[in-house]
Amino acid sequence: MKLAIENVSKEVFQSYGQLIEMPVKDDPTIAVENVTFWKQQAMFSIKGETEVGVLKIKKQDMVFDQLENHFKTATGIICLDGDCVIAVAPPSDDIPNVDTLKAYTIPQGQLFVLAEKCWHSATYPIDKDEITLLIIFQKDALDNDTVFEDISESVELTF
Repeated sequence: MKLAIENVSKEVFQSYGQLIEMPVKDDPTIAVENVTFWKQQAMFSIKGETEVGVLKIKKQDMVFDQLENHFKTATGIICLDGDCVIAVAPPSDDIPNVDTLKAYTIPQGQLFVLAEKCWHSATYPIDKDEITLLIIFQKDALDNDTVFEDISESVELTF
């Protein structure tokens, strides 16, 4: 199955989690000579300690036949040095049908938060050989709250 990659916005991503669009379009909470601050751009709960990991992804074919899920924790992701693509399905306990998948381009520097139970593919670099991402989730979620499940058919992400 081929899945068209779409541009992301706060509105289209809200079924899967949250997105902070950069630059921020809202009025700042604080705006003084040397500081501009926007509070509460994304809100998510993480029970216990929070872990920040560094993930490097090399460019590869944007084809997958498995999805990943973290049933007990939301996951914040920031692509530090290039745009990336991710496929998502609405949060659920059950493995989604491939027809429910959407794929989005996430611009460099934007934080996106995958809701608990949000099924997702790996992230894929778009125009760089390798990208670096910060991953923010509950401590040890990789070991204790990460599930990979096969899906009914391979999916190829296309522009």
